[in-house]
Amino acid sequence: VIASDQVGLLEDEKVERITFHEITESAIKNALEHPRKIDRNLVNAQQARRILDRLVGYTLSPFLWKKIAKGLSAGRVQSVAVRLIVEREREVLAFVPREYWTVEAQLATPRNESLPARLHATNGETLDKFALATQADADAAVTAIRAATLSVASVERKQVKKSPSAPYTTSTLQQEANRKLGFSAKQTMMLAQQLYEGMKIGGGEVGLITYMRTDSTSLAQTFTDAAADYIAKTFGKKYRPEQPRTYATKSKGAQEAHEAIRPTDAARTPESVQSHLSDQQAKLYDLIWRRAVASQMPDAQLEATTVDIKAGDHTLRSTGSVVAFDGFLALTPESQKDTLLPHLTEKEPLAAESVEPKQHFTEPPARYSDASLVKVLEEHGIGRPSTYAPTIATITERGYVERIVNRRLKPTDIAFAVTDLL
Repeated sequence: VIASDQVGLLEDEKVERITFHEITESAIKNALEHPRKIDRNLVNAQQARRILDRLVGYTLSPFLWKKIAKGLSAGRVQSVAVRLIVEREREVLAFVPREYWTVEAQLATPRNESLPARLHATNGETLDKFALATQADADAAVTAIRAATLSVASVERKQVKKSPSAPYTTSTLQQEANRKLGFSAKQTMMLAQQLYEGMKIGGGEVGLITYMRTDSTSLAQTFTDAAADYIAKTFGKKYRPEQPRTYATKSKGAQEAHEAIRPTDAARTPESVQSHLSDQQAKLYDLIWRRAVASQMPDAQLEATTVDIKAGDHTLRSTGSVVAFDGFLALTPESQKDTLLPHLTEKEPLAAESVEPKQHFTEPPARYSDASLVKVLEEHGIGRPSTYAPTIATITERGYVERIVNRRLKPTDIAFAVTDLL
């Protein structure tokens, strides 16, 4: 094995590279049978990043030691991450909350079915967010609605399709594991590394997922074929896709060197391996397996419904949907969050079970979490899939940020000083 910075010392034709994205017997044998020439462009890209690291880090870190404090560091990725966190904190500090009110109602049909509704319009004019600026405004609307006769003014039904999400890249896996499981980016990558390198399952060790540092959403045909077979066998033929689903990569500067993160075997369900994994490993494998298999299932067919309710001069609105065909939601039901509404017809009378004013204040921009910081770094084309987790770990260890409520990232005083100086 030759480090990429040594490749230039050798004649290209004497050196070949093998590539595999999963640690399974078939993948490694296939890689050995199909070596390729060294890709000079990829070597140069790596060298360029390393030179930038030295130009920035080697010159700016000593500058920070001299001007602020020993032990600080600067870098082409970490310094931008700190700046983003500092800028967001300044937005939070400058934020002035603004009060507004809404009117929330719980209505009942003649068949004792319940539906939620919210004040939407007055005298035919749609209300904007700040239309009810005070409690007096809201109370006046509540009094009028309670005194009015309520009936269904219109019911609009629209057929909509909901498509499954693309299989995970490094960035989207870190975001989802942070949101759904509360894992930091560093923790997610450590667990993914373990699943990739191999777990003792049955007779021997086997890699459970493909390589976890990737910005590609493509899947190998071996997987899409196996997933289609599993889907047909488990859910029925109507859930099997006619053609494998493909997804466009959205990240800026994606190199597409690897596949998306997926299980090495579509038929190896989370339940079948759970007893061999730690609780955290099992949760992450479940997340990866469901996302990859669901990505090959058909769209869900929904009937989106908007109901307008007349209440004197006011109009209340209730929105929701009914699932006509669950498609990929059969595997990931948590992806469906809409309210289910009862069947309603125009002019049908309704009764108000409750009509209440609700006070709200506008919220400051949210401080970055691991998930939202990774997302914005990717959107700006800052760093690579391999650098997101180490970057967040580094700026935390250096004392630039601290984790507060809900594991959000808050900059320290030193982060403000360093960002301003740089």
